Amino acid sequence: MKRKKLPINKKHLRDHADQLWKYACIQKWGQNCNVCNAPGSDVHHFFTRHSFARLRHEIANGIILCRACHIKHHWRGDPTIQQAIIQSRGMKWYRKLEKMAKEKFISFQTVKWYKDIIAELTKFIQS
Repeated sequence: MKRKKLPINKKHLRDHADQLWKYACIQKWGQNCNVCNAPGSDVHHFFTRHSFARLRHEIANGIILCRACHIKHHWRGDPTIQQAIIQSRGMKWYRKLEKMAKEKFISFQTVKWYKDIIAELTKFIQS
């Protein structure tokens, strides 16, 4: 009896890519908060993943934050968090990321796109 090939679930691929992105960001940026240097617990998207899908899995867009700084940024709207991140990473980093955010992004969220992202992140983590 021939088994049916199961369809590839894009949500599963996206979740897998998200998890690899977090590991890659920690590997790249360390385990301490980029703002206060406390032990980091959250990986934050500098440019939001919803508004800037192009940068969702971009390692340069990942910021390591402690829970307190993450809460200050998202729930209290503390502008000093964003400023501290830019100061920590530098204007060159910010300008490059900003330029990437403005690039036109047409094709994303296909099975092939997610597989390519997963392969790229896996290669980074293993290097």
